[in-house]
Amino acid sequence: MGLDAFHSHSQPKTESPSVLYRSQPWYEAYMAALFEADRGRMAERIRAAEQLILSRERELLAARAELPEQHALNNALHALRALQACLKSKS
Repeated sequence: MGLDAFHSHSQPKTESPSVLYRSQPWYEAYMAALFEADRGRMAERIRAAEQLILSRERELLAARAELPEQHALNNALHALRALQACLKSKS
């Protein structure tokens, strides 16, 4: 391995701007809803995540920016609604 290859691997990796949204509160709430093991708490986590997602969508809409985060928000909302539908069908 050449010295250039060593330096490129030893440099700390910074997050791509396309995934910076992963540090947003909506994303943390979304992941908590997806991985909630307690069915009794799952509906509450889904509602909390949906509220944060919708709030963030309004912020981005007002900013009139086209960001990868907007696509992630849309995908997350669809996934939460599918999860919610599964919960309702199994109750």
